[in-house]
Amino acid sequence: MRSIWEELKLKEICEFKYGSNLPANSRIDGKYPVYGSSGIISYHNEFFVKGPGVIVGRKGTVGKVQFSETDFFPIDTTFYIEHD
Repeated sequence: MRSIWEELKLKEICEFKYGSNLPANSRIDGKYPVYGSSGIISYHNEFFVKGPGVIVGRKGTVGKVQFSETDFFPIDTTFYIEHD
């Protein structure tokens, strides 16, 4: 029996990008969630990525997958995938 699913490598359908450096003392409280590898760690007044988007831990909680419905700021302990 033939499968209706096609097996692909994740990198064939999306591009992982590195989060950006945003030290705690540089954050200005705002409405945009700041994601670390374990989840939302604070909020900032600017976003780095237009949501929605997927965030994947790359340090600490490696491989933890999170989803942001809004614009967000992934820090450098994460990868992110922009919605297209």
